[in-house]
Amino acid sequence: MPSSRVIIIGAGLAGLRCAVDLVAAGCDVTVLEARDRVGGRVWTHRFANGQWCERGAEFVDTAHSEVLALVRHAGLGLCDVSGGRSDTDRLLDLGGRQVPFGLHHSLGPDLGRWHEMLGELASRVDPADPTGGADAVDLDGSPLSALLAGADLSTIARVVIGREVRTEFMLGPQEISQLMAGWMTALHRRSGSGCEAYRVAGGNDQLATVLAEQLGSRVVLGTPVVWVEPDTGAVVLDTGERLQADHLVAAVPLPVLGRLWSDMPSALAAVSYGIGGKMSVQVGRRIWHDHGRDGSVLSERAWGDVWETSQGQDGDTGVLTALLSSHDGAAMVAIPGVADRVVGDIDRIFPGVGALAGERVVTDWTNDPYSLGAYACFGPGQLVPAWPLIRRRYGRMLLAGEHTDEWAGFMEGALRSGARVARDIARLT
Repeated sequence: MPSSRVIIIGAGLAGLRCAVDLVAAGCDVTVLEARDRVGGRVWTHRFANGQWCERGAEFVDTAHSEVLALVRHAGLGLCDVSGGRSDTDRLLDLGGRQVPFGLHHSLGPDLGRWHEMLGELASRVDPADPTGGADAVDLDGSPLSALLAGADLSTIARVVIGREVRTEFMLGPQEISQLMAGWMTALHRRSGSGCEAYRVAGGNDQLATVLAEQLGSRVVLGTPVVWVEPDTGAVVLDTGERLQADHLVAAVPLPVLGRLWSDMPSALAAVSYGIGGKMSVQVGRRIWHDHGRDGSVLSERAWGDVWETSQGQDGDTGVLTALLSSHDGAAMVAIPGVADRVVGDIDRIFPGVGALAGERVVTDWTNDPYSLGAYACFGPGQLVPAWPLIRRRYGRMLLAGEHTDEWAGFMEGALRSGARVARDIARLT
C-alpha cells in the first residue's frame, strides 16, 4: 500500500513535531514554511560573543514534559532561571520614580488577595477540558476586568496587576475571559515554584532545528502558501503551483490561517491573539548588579516589563529584554527608533546602561505577516464556541499549534499538538 502523502503548513514546533512523528509512522511528509528559517515564534538571536536572547517564546516550566523530553533527547542543556525577577530584587517604575517592591507596603497583601481570587477562579476550570465545567459559559462570557473591578485593591495594586496581566497575556484585562485566566492559572499551578524555571542553554530555537534536522529535505523553506482547500486536500503556493495531499495539517496561527482558508468558521476567526513584541539590548557590563538589582523592572510605561535574559550565560556583558505588550506596547514596538527610546528609559533607572548599550534587537510579532500576533488569548465569549472546532477535522485538514492544546500559548502546547495530530493521521493510514 502506498504511503499517505501529508502536507504540513508551518515549520514551527507544532508542524515539525507532527512531521517527525508521521515520518516515523511511514508517511510521505512535506513541510512548507514561508519564512527562511524554522521555529516560527520560537526564534533566538545570537550576539557576536556567544550570548543569546529569545525574540519569541522564552521560558520552560518544570511541568512542560514534552519540551523537557526533547531537550534530553537532543542532548541540550538548560539554564536555571527560577531565581530571577523576585519581588525582593526587582523595581517598580511608577510616576517617574523607581522604588523596590518592598517599599510599597500595600502591595503584598493586595497581590496576595488577587492571587487568591485567581486561585478560586482556577478551581472552577478543568485545564484538560476548559469548556467542560458547569461554570464554563458564565466564566467565558465575563472579562477578567470585572473580577479586578470587584476586588478591594489599592490604586497602585491595580496598576501592578494590570501590567502583570498584560505581561502574561499580551492583552489587557478587559480583553481576556475569566475562563481563559482561570485555565492559565490552573496550568501554572501544576508547575508551582517551577513556573518559568528554565531556558534552553544556547537558545530555544535549537528545539526546532533538532526536529528539522531529522526531516532533512522534507522541510521546504521560503515557500508561502496562499490558499488551502480542506475538502480536496489541495494547497496553492504563491508561485501558483498547486499541490495535492491525502492529509493537510495547518500548523499556523489562526489569524494567518484565516487568510488562506475562505470558509474558516467565524468562531475560529474571532479568537484573539496577544499583541506586541520584544526589544533586547546587550550591555557592556551588567550594571544593574552595581545597583544591587537583578535587572527586573515592572513599569507603567509602554514597554511594561524588563528582565535580564543572560542569567547563566558567560561573559561580563549582559542582556536586558523589554516586553512591549498589549495596545500601548504594540504601538510603541512599531515605531522606528523604539530601541533607543527604551534604552533611554532604562538608563534613567540603571544609570550607565545607555553608555554601555550595544546591539539592539527588536521583534514586532503583531506585524509579522506569518504570525499576526504573539499567541492565542481567548477573549470574552470566544473559548467555549471555538474549542470544539479547534480539534475537529475539516475534510482532509486538521489544525495544530499552541492554540489547539491545553497548554495554549506555550512551546509545550505546540509540541503536544503536533504529536496529537500525527496520532490522528496515523490511525487513518
